[in-house]
Amino acid sequence: MSILKKILGSAAPVLATALGGPLAGSAVKFLAGKVLGSEEGTEEELAKTIEKWTPEERLALQKLDNEYNLQMLQQGINVFELEIKDRQGAREMAVAAKNLWPQIALAVIYNLGFFGVLLTLIASMGNKLQINSSIKDTLIFLLGVMASELKNVNAFWVGSSYGSKEKNDQQFAALMQQQSRG
Repeated sequence: MSILKKILGSAAPVLATALGGPLAGSAVKFLAGKVLGSEEGTEEELAKTIEKWTPEERLALQKLDNEYNLQMLQQGINVFELEIKDRQGAREMAVAAKNLWPQIALAVIYNLGFFGVLLTLIASMGNKLQINSSIKDTLIFLLGVMASELKNVNAFWVGSSYGSKEKNDQQFAALMQQQSRG
């Protein structure tokens, strides 16, 4: 996962999703134009600039996310739909191969690892388990990384709430069009 995608995270979910797929170039170009004043900026330059922003300045990311989402919807592109299609393609490939064991094994190992790290940290908080502070810091970092991807690992099996997201996007697009007229 790119640093910029992590920074955008929940503040700009459409841009963060676009950065992880085929629209990465358009997302970077859009952000660079708005943040750096030139569409020629790179992900690294954007990440360095946005990292220096205050929390108040980072609120602008939500507005930029809304602008980008509206721009994509006006072009008939739904960023989240592309992500869902990618996941569906992976599922279809796994079914066609008639061997789901690699996906099952990876999902089980990932989930066991996540909850193992979580339980280890919880046990260390109650002084039932003594962990070296540097190892504890590493485990906390690892838990954060694993938590950010846990949704994606499990989404292969349980799908997503795409229908709800699509409805919200349509309502958002209608609202933005009303605001631009009035």
